Amino acid sequence: MSEEHEIVRNLGQYDEASIRRRRLFLLLRQLVIILVAFSCFCLFISGLFGVPQSFVGEWWMKPPRYPNALPYEYKEGWMRREGEVCLMTSPAVYCYEYYYRTADTIEQVVEYYESVEWPFHAPIEFEWRRGRRFGSKNWVAEDNIWVFSNIIGYQIIVHPSPDGDTEIYILERGGMGDYY
Repeated sequence: MSEEHEIVRNLGQYDEASIRRRRLFLLLRQLVIILVAFSCFCLFISGLFGVPQSFVGEWWMKPPRYPNALPYEYKEGWMRREGEVCLMTSPAVYCYEYYYRTADTIEQVVEYYESVEWPFHAPIEFEWRRGRRFGSKNWVAEDNIWVFSNIIGYQIIVHPSPDGDTEIYILERGGMGDYY
């Protein structure tokens, strides 16, 4: 009988090893909960500021490069260099500018872009108007799509260069809200 009383009396007590194991388990569980909560907070903030949309935009809306064009580097004041991140007046998620030159005529470049097969995209269509760069009117093609609250898109400008060949300017951009 005294043996049964001893078992009942020690039923609610734990030895040191099980207490340490239980504390470690509780600490690890709290750490995992904190890490998951912090990760969810970071995902929420990045979604709020459009970070996932910028990755989608860079992958989805990158227009094809003209096959015979060579990257060209501008050295004038406000013009950026080939492939450099550009500045926008609106709150942009991302913005890249590329400058190319080719010996082909403007008509050849426009015809190439208007006939290019770009899966899951509307055909590229050029119109004679002002673009985001170069003060005068040029051949401009542009397309934008909405991903949640962000707009992502591209603009291609084709115009004659001062040296007699053809310049191709490509702007890739993504921003929160509207650009205009």
